[in-house]
This record gives sequence, structure tokens and C-alpha cells, in this order.
Amino acid sequence: MKRIFRGFILFLILCFSTMVPASAENIAVTFNGYPLPLSAPAIIQNDRVLVPMRSIMEALGYSVIWHQDSQSIEASKEDTLLFLTIDNPIVTVNEQQVTLDVAATLVENTTMVPLRFVAEYGGAMVEWEAETSSVIITTSQVSQGDLTDSVVYLQTNKMQGSGIILSADGLIATNFHVIENATMVQMVFADGSIYQGTATIVGLSPQQDIAILQIDKEDLIPASPETSLVKGEAVTTVGAPNGNRNTLSQGIVNDFNQDIISTNASIDHGSSGGALFNSKGKLIGMTSSFSDEESFAVPVKEIMKVSKNLSIPIRQMTTYSYSPSTPQNLRYWLENNYAYLTWAPVYDVDYYYVYISYTKNGTFTKLKNKVLGGEIWYWGFPQCFGIATISNRPVYIKVSAVRNGIETATTDVLEIVLE
Repeated sequence: MKRIFRGFILFLILCFSTMVPASAENIAVTFNGYPLPLSAPAIIQNDRVLVPMRSIMEALGYSVIWHQDSQSIEASKEDTLLFLTIDNPIVTVNEQQVTLDVAATLVENTTMVPLRFVAEYGGAMVEWEAETSSVIITTSQVSQGDLTDSVVYLQTNKMQGSGIILSADGLIATNFHVIENATMVQMVFADGSIYQGTATIVGLSPQQDIAILQIDKEDLIPASPETSLVKGEAVTTVGAPNGNRNTLSQGIVNDFNQDIISTNASIDHGSSGGALFNSKGKLIGMTSSFSDEESFAVPVKEIMKVSKNLSIPIRQMTTYSYSPSTPQNLRYWLENNYAYLTWAPVYDVDYYYVYISYTKNGTFTKLKNKVLGGEIWYWGFPQCFGIATISNRPVYIKVSAVRNGIETATTDVLEIVLE
């Protein structure tokens, strides 16, 4: 498992404005196939459905306590403990803070809570049917066996990791760093069967840390991919942390972008190449790295984009040479007089250089990192760094990566346009 070390990250100060509830009288809520009685009509805030607290929480089996003095809700169910405060989007889940798109609120003395959030943490699945304006809640969760059936334990002569079954006829996805420099691979499936046959690399995107193998085995159980992501959605990782096969870890999606998914589900060395499932049991990513605060996964959409036109026997990986190329997807957003920049993380680079100019065709110089000192920058999430834009003049940025003292070409120039 590759461990991500953060460099200089400027933290966002999130500003939340008061939202006016929108009527949701025509929205139907069903629970396990039956209409869910609501003590007050559902409302919509920030594109999220909110329903009366006790109507949804008691149906899900929560024990609920309302604290009048602090205007807060304490809800518990099995190993889950939630604390929500009225008009505060920051909630506490098992002593970890989570930021919601919409906070609990009071409407005509009725406490309204975000339906999807409390339902998924209550072990339910939530679906939205736009055609009928219906929210469908079911508590028939995907079983542990259903999830582990699509994940394999991988052991090479170099390291141990995990893999995801992509097809019934033997396509297996894993991280590139799991099979890098390997000469053999052994796989152990959920039923305990062991595969020691041929393994051929048919797809590679080393810079994204993706590898796809073909093995000579059929009748496998592939994972079902889902490319849509929901911030705050409940997720489950399946892998082999520290060699422990079929280990599950649960959490939520902290945030995501086109390159990476951040979750608070715990993973460790050996989880590399494991699966990240959403609350419906659909594959949304491949676990690949972690920091002290969060875990990261490659979105399944990126795995599906990898071409399968190679035919490299696993034993030839010892001669395969990986050299990183220019960082991809350099982009920015403006907030609070800062421009925040990010790019796709590049596997196994030592650091990055950031070049800056105040004219598009002018001289670019290396941007100084005032926190770390010098000119070295590191990848971070959700942003790699931020620069002040108070000067009201255009800024031009380009980025390169450095590995073993060798610098890649720089990205195309990114013009930061002030609003």
C-alpha cells in the first residue's frame, strides 16, 4: 500500500448560507416496499431530501435523544453513534467529523434530517426515482459474502496485495505497484481456492497506479461497477490489510474528484488493489493509498478506461521500465481570494515543481513553498496548494513531477482568471 504524504495545503473555510426550504409535497418515500408515514411533509434543501427526524430514524431502528438546550440530536444503532446539530452541516459519526451538503433544520417546530445520510448509516440503501419523484429505502443490505466474492488476495514474489474481479473469464484489476518488478503471482479467492497458473498483464496505466491482469480461470464472480459518486455515501472496502483476507472496513465518501476518491474507511498495507463498494454493493473504486487522516481510491471509471491491448507475461515485469510523464488534469477553483490548484496524483514521484508567471509568454520561475522552504511541492487533497489572488492580475501556472532526480515535462500553461 502506497502511503501519501501531504505537503503544504491551505485549508478552506466553508461558508454556509441560509437555505429556504422548497416544498416536496409530491415526493413519496417508501420503506421496504411500503409508504413511510411522515409526521410532516418532506422538504428539499440544496438538492437533498429532508424528512422528520423520528419518522425516519425510528423506522431504521435508531434510539433517538433530542437535546433541547443544544438543539442537537443524538442517535445510536448498534456500533453507530450520530450527533447532528440544527443548522450545522458538520456532524459527528463515531467521534469523526463529517461535513454534509445540508444540515438538519427546524421547520414549524419539526426537526428535519437529511434522509440519505441517516438511512445509509442506519444500514439501508437509498434510491431516487426521478420519473415518479420517489425515494426508495430498503434495509436488505448486500451480504459480506456478496462483496468478498469479487475480491482476491494477491501474493507476488515482491509483495502482497489485493485484486478485483472484473469479468467472469478472468480479468483482474489491481494496483501497478502490487505487480511492479514481480516474476510471479498467486491468487486466493473468497472460497479459499488457490490459483497459481499463468497471469498476463493486458492493461497498464502506471502513472495512475492501475494494472489489469488476465488469468486462465472462468466462472468467476465479477464486481458490478457504478460510476456515479455521492459525497457522504456509506462505503465498504474489501481487501487483505496486513495479509488478512476478506477484511471489510466501513466509512463514508469524504469527497471526490475526477482523479481520486477520499474516504474515512480504514485501509492498510495489503489493501492495495482492493475494492471500494457503495451502499448498494456496487464497485466505485480501487483502494490504493492512505494518509494519516483518510484513505484514497482510484475511481472505477478510470479503471474502465484503461486499454486492454497488451500481452506481458508477469515474469517480464522485472524488465518493465516505468517513467512518469507530465502530470495530468491541472485545474483550479477560486474561493475566498485564493486560487486552489490540483492535478492527478502521479504514482511514485518524489515531488513536484510549480512554475509561475504573471504573463502568459513571460518567464516562468519556480514557486517558493514558504511552509516547507525551498521549491518542492507535494500532492494533497482536495487541493495541492493555494495562492492569493488579491493582486487582481492574471496568474499563469504549470507543473512538473520529479522522480529520482529526473524532471518530467511541464503541463500546459494554466491561466487563472480572476472573477
